[in-house]
Amino acid sequence: MSSLKPVKKENLSVKVYTQIREALINGQYEPGERLIIGELAREMDVSITPVREAIFRLISEQGLEMQAATAVYVPFLNSERLAEIQKIRLPLEGMGAAEAAQKITPKELDDLAALQAEFVSLTSINPKRASYLNRKFHFAILEASRMPMLISTVESFWVMTGPILKIFHVKTSGLDYSGGQHRHQAVLDALKARDSDAAAKAIQADILWGSTIMIDWLAEREKEQAQIMPGLRKKLTP
Repeated sequence: MSSLKPVKKENLSVKVYTQIREALINGQYEPGERLIIGELAREMDVSITPVREAIFRLISEQGLEMQAATAVYVPFLNSERLAEIQKIRLPLEGMGAAEAAQKITPKELDDLAALQAEFVSLTSINPKRASYLNRKFHFAILEASRMPMLISTVESFWVMTGPILKIFHVKTSGLDYSGGQHRHQAVLDALKARDSDAAAKAIQADILWGSTIMIDWLAEREKEQAQIMPGLRKKLTP
């Protein structure tokens, strides 16, 4: 029988990977932001090696991208890629919400309601925190589905979209829900009623609403960049 034991260095790499991955999912980094391996190592009080290993793992998962030998950036999704991701999220998160409607506990419902109350109160004053709470709301529903494989699959898409979701919350920070109803409330109502069909439709409506705004914004940004680039090339041509 083998007497091999867990390698501490490897465990450290996993911990570093998990922490950076969570930061991406939670929207703690912005699209286009550069990550400096040395700075990350100092911030987490570890050597450069586990950080480098975590970075390359996230690059392979398309959560980060390398633009040069040592230049690592948070990717800026284009509108076509985001549309594809959101299209895949719709049935998956709809399924999770439908399952959660049958399995969620009273305490989990109370926790969701508390998350939503804080989220609504912060959308106009702390977009970064609002982005984090939005992620927690969606994943609390997935946790209530008791479907770990589904959660893992959806997480992989949130790694790529977390940073752009932060920008989305900044763009929509002027929205005031105090006199109306945020789309998350429809999800909560369906979960409380144990209505699987309504829960699935409500979470999908929330995803679609945000997707439309973000995709339109990205498409407009891409259009502006396409108009700028020919002018730059012309100026640089001798």
